[in-house]
Amino acid sequence: MANVVHFQFRLAPGASVGPALLRQIWSLASASPQVEVSRAQRYNADGYIYSLSAPPNLQNIAEVEVRLRGLLTRHLVGAVNSLVRLP
Repeated sequence: MANVVHFQFRLAPGASVGPALLRQIWSLASASPQVEVSRAQRYNADGYIYSLSAPPNLQNIAEVEVRLRGLLTRHLVGAVNSLVRLP
């Protein structure tokens, strides 16, 4: 079963996060070892869009989102500009 993108976010200008830390945060939030993280250059803007992928049958996505927001806030203080849950 292929992973799907569940969340995307941007960081404040000048902020960054490495893939190892982001993978750790996402794995803890999703309670799954089967996670992927990626980033893509934003079009017509500075910075990146970060994508967080996991299996499509991720359980209790609302709780996952709460854990994810808390972990991002704790590890990237003031850096997360927006976090969007994808349908």
